[in-house]
Amino acid sequence: MNVRNDTLATSVCKIELVVEIQPSQDMDRQHILLLGATGASGLAFLDAYSESAQKPKLTLYIRPRSTSKLPQWATNKSGIRIVEGNLDDEQALRTALSASQDQSFPAVTTIISFLGAYLSLQAVFTRDQSHPIADTFQRAILPAMKDCKVSRILVLSTPTAFSLPDEQKKMSWKWWFYTMIPLLLAPQGNAEMKGIAEAVVKAGAADDKLDWTVFRVPHLTDDNPHAKVIAGSLDRPFEGGTDLSRGSLVRWVLGEVEEKNWVRRAPLLGNA
Repeated sequence: MNVRNDTLATSVCKIELVVEIQPSQDMDRQHILLLGATGASGLAFLDAYSESAQKPKLTLYIRPRSTSKLPQWATNKSGIRIVEGNLDDEQALRTALSASQDQSFPAVTTIISFLGAYLSLQAVFTRDQSHPIADTFQRAILPAMKDCKVSRILVLSTPTAFSLPDEQKKMSWKWWFYTMIPLLLAPQGNAEMKGIAEAVVKAGAADDKLDWTVFRVPHLTDDNPHAKVIAGSLDRPFEGGTDLSRGSLVRWVLGEVEEKNWVRRAPLLGNA
């Protein structure tokens, strides 16, 4: 991630009257801002989006000069807007969250983040636990979201993001061992993903209007994109596996945007 030290720009978001979207309303009434669109899960999300019958408006927030990483159809399709900017560029974030000048895109209703850490062999030896992406959530993404009156966010995280007492006491030996792996072999990546979850939950504690969902994922694969997804927690027998296909993950996320079954909760996901 290219994090700049520039002073964050400030501007006033464009304000418009937006009726609160309920789960019963069609997805085509939604406007989703996608973070991490050029990563593996982001690209899987675009595939699922292309197949969906009801297509929400979609803004892709990507790093400057990374349009070539997107599928060509996504760069010139009506209903998809591309905004370039670094994660700490608050001016660009506000532009992405706001309605377009020609009103063809309304203000964003929901943020979906597939942002994640890059694994580093060096971090295994140095035990680096820095979390620049999580820091940027605190400094730029969440403040811009609040200023632009966006109340729904869904973010990717790790099974170890929530060390709930009940989960620690009741999880199976298999899952206890599984949750130890990232702590030992990916300390920086684990710290990053845990930090993202903590930043979002902390923002929710300070703002009861923030409808957050942290979806915790195990090992991601490129297997069956239509596999069944189990959502639950580790404080009881979890029937999902330690693998989750990206295709099934993104379809679950799209469904959760509309259904809102896990608002202010952090489900663990796994394929059946």
